[in-house]
Amino acid sequence: MENKFEHIEDVIANYLAGEATAEEEALLTEWRNESPENENEFKQFGKLFEAGASLRDVIPVDTDAAWIKLKKSISQKHENGKIIPIQQKSNRLTFIRIAAAVLIFAGLGMLAFFMTLPSEDHLAEIHSTEKVKKEILPDGSTITLNKNTTLAYSVDHFSKKRIVKLKGEAFFDVKHDESNPFVVEAADLKIEDVGTSFNVKAKESSDVIIISVVSGEVKVTTVSDQMLSLNAGEEATYNITTKVIGKKEVIKENISAYSDKVFVFENAELGTVINVLNDVYDVQLGLANMDLKSCRITVTFEDEPIDDIAFVIAETLGLEIKKENEQIVFNGKSCK
Repeated sequence: MENKFEHIEDVIANYLAGEATAEEEALLTEWRNESPENENEFKQFGKLFEAGASLRDVIPVDTDAAWIKLKKSISQKHENGKIIPIQQKSNRLTFIRIAAAVLIFAGLGMLAFFMTLPSEDHLAEIHSTEKVKKEILPDGSTITLNKNTTLAYSVDHFSKKRIVKLKGEAFFDVKHDESNPFVVEAADLKIEDVGTSFNVKAKESSDVIIISVVSGEVKVTTVSDQMLSLNAGEEATYNITTKVIGKKEVIKENISAYSDKVFVFENAELGTVINVLNDVYDVQLGLANMDLKSCRITVTFEDEPIDDIAFVIAETLGLEIKKENEQIVFNGKSCK
């Protein structure tokens, strides 16, 4: 008697790849409803398909050629009369057959490679709390994490697929590799290096992500497949709620100052200067007279101690300074 579920592995492969016909979907539904074991196997195959997606860019495959080869192999077996019926007792064999069909059909790489991967991906996480932290990644790229930032990447796959996940703010000085692009994932965005250094601000407390390019070029792709290219000196803002991305021709001043501690203020209000410096230094600056916020100053600092910076500001604006606990307070008459 003919077993109508004889080629169920092909049906599952078609279904998971979104290529199943209405008849195949009906047959698959009937097979899944036949027993709890069948339904459990189907769920396992679905998990395998999803896990295999991570290999799509790791192993280059000619998917059309692979599928033609698979179909030719199946056809030859049928011509030679060699048919192996699926039996409930051969679950492991069935699993391997379906896994191979799914992986080749979807272009997800070689089953042998998949089977040699660790059962659990090992993630490396870099955290910064109340201090800025600088690290060198395995590929030689340098990252600087602003305060309260987390960056994670796969230890197992990083050499083949340089992808990092960011929560917070970080400055990236990427070691360019044309054959293996560097990608930063932040919320709904993928920011791909095209040979550059850039800053990504993706704080969980904010609905807006800011990408600022200091040198080179980056490519930004949104969850809805909007794409934007940014060159040196340009900046993009992305609203997580509205999914709207926009481009600015000029990046915000001192965007990466927490990384290199180079500050450039041109006719800037003292209140703005203090806010920028307080984001970087542990010792905070404050005002005893809030009217001083509107005082304006033009000054540049290059990796100088906060005490020296405070002294220069006070001397320039004719103010007094007093250190209280971990705070330096400016006092004086309001600016005219």
